[in-house]
Amino acid sequence: MSVTRAADVVLYSSNNVETVNRVLDGFAKAHPDIKVSVVRAGTGALMQRIKAEANNPLGDIFWSGGLSTISEFRDQLAPYASPQAAAVPAAYRGPDNLWLGTNTHVTVLMANLKQVPQGQLPKGWVDLADPKWKGKIVIPDPERSSASFVAMYGLHKQLGLETLTKIARNAVIVGTTSAAYEGVAKGEFAVAVTMEYAGYEYIAGGMKEIKLIYPTEGTFLSPEGMAIIKNGKNPEPARKLYEYLASKETQTEVFKSAYRRPLRQDIDVSALAALPKLSDVSIVQLDDAAMGAQRAEFIAQWRQIISAR
Repeated sequence: MSVTRAADVVLYSSNNVETVNRVLDGFAKAHPDIKVSVVRAGTGALMQRIKAEANNPLGDIFWSGGLSTISEFRDQLAPYASPQAAAVPAAYRGPDNLWLGTNTHVTVLMANLKQVPQGQLPKGWVDLADPKWKGKIVIPDPERSSASFVAMYGLHKQLGLETLTKIARNAVIVGTTSAAYEGVAKGEFAVAVTMEYAGYEYIAGGMKEIKLIYPTEGTFLSPEGMAIIKNGKNPEPARKLYEYLASKETQTEVFKSAYRRPLRQDIDVSALAALPKLSDVSIVQLDDAAMGAQRAEFIAQWRQIISAR
């Protein structure tokens, strides 16, 4: 009796270990003949690795990272027209099917009712410019956090340098995204600029003092996606994994377990959790290409704001 050797596919992923393991457990049941090896690191580091390996790709598929970052490495990606793509808005699909949006982070204000001044929650960004919030706001450094970069860049574009400066000078700047939302959960700060899924985990866990605020002036999206790596050694199993990751069932499971809001239009998150439909949230659209091109200039400006506090 002959034994069929399991096919190998190498997944490069910036998602957290729990999310990756949970999804791959399901994939293993659906495709027991395919063995998946995982390489984990940050999105930027993995995309640089893919570029460095262009002449001898060691990875087959990347899942998932910011679309603005992925787009900068389009020459290292292979087109793939997935049947799943029709469920995702065209704005989140790459040209020539080079990538497909999977989920999006929504910027929110995460507040701790026990710490907000006079128990009054802020309604929007402008409220945080008030001196009464001095030292009570925590913001991840946008130079280190891609989601915070989107938020601060968007705030600058939407409300101007003066408002951004007032908010930044009221805030405590921390090195990681997790330090911001954990700080609010622990009661060290009143409000964090963070991502919807991170704040909602505490609410789902029963912390009644935690509230999410969608700023009245509008907020920002940080969409993420996946892609097939150009000239990868295992294109067929890579496409099967791609299809599995893009499916409604998998995207629903990722949301239910990690609250990563899917970009598929056929998944109603409001039916699965106490979160609004994306169509009911005021979103400020940002130009990803312009944001990427202006990143260095904005970070230099941000440093000046912080150093002058």
